[in-house]
Amino acid sequence: MENVILLDMDGTITPPRKPIEPEMIDALFELSKVSKIGIVTGSGLDYVLQQCSDLLKPAYNMKNFFLLPCNGTQKYEWSESDWENGYWTKTFNMDMREFVGEDKFNKTMSFLTEQLYITHLTNPPIPKTGHFISYRGSLINWCPIGRQAIERDRKAFIEYDKENKLRRKKIAKFKESFMCDFLSFSMGGNTSIDIYPVGWDKTQALNHFINLDPWFIGDRCTVPTGNDKPLYDKIRADKPDQAFEVKSTTDTLKIVKKITKKLNNQE
Repeated sequence: MENVILLDMDGTITPPRKPIEPEMIDALFELSKVSKIGIVTGSGLDYVLQQCSDLLKPAYNMKNFFLLPCNGTQKYEWSESDWENGYWTKTFNMDMREFVGEDKFNKTMSFLTEQLYITHLTNPPIPKTGHFISYRGSLINWCPIGRQAIERDRKAFIEYDKENKLRRKKIAKFKESFMCDFLSFSMGGNTSIDIYPVGWDKTQALNHFINLDPWFIGDRCTVPTGNDKPLYDKIRADKPDQAFEVKSTTDTLKIVKKITKKLNNQE
């Protein structure tokens, strides 16, 4: 059976909110010679193209690569003609606003805006930039520091969040609200919370590769509110040796190389 290796982006194949590194690019291209590869992330396509720009170049043959933004509720495939979208064509999309309905969607956005104001008011040390709430079509990203934060502010927030468990407390608050009837919540990266319809987690990525043998590598696999956990648990339940949790891109490199070697020996 043909394989597909699914990989988280931030903290797995790239440092958080930073560009992919040359050694990772080389390792992924070697892997793509023996398997299909899916980059599955809570981020939108713009962040994938930004952080993985050195990997996703039109000069390369990307036919075995698939981009799966917003937890895999969107799918992009390589197309030499679609230069306007960085040579990636959207072949699948799920619409959160349409799915939950206008009334619930508008109430959700109002509630999240209110909670953002309360959070900023009651946690004055948090650095604040811009782009706090991002609707990505199939999920909402709620980021109290703002997606435009510079690295210094990101580090300050990460330390604050570790000490005060701000995001975990906000998720608990969200679960007590009307949203819990139709939405799920998970920590996205190091600074935000992803909000999406129940069941629209990263396991959605598996629906695009029904006839392939899936593997997964992520960095938030055992954290109860981590957005990698549902996919990690699902694959690990059937094939425990094909799901991996990493602490850094260095860990990912080692695992990718081991998988490549293993699959090469099976040919």
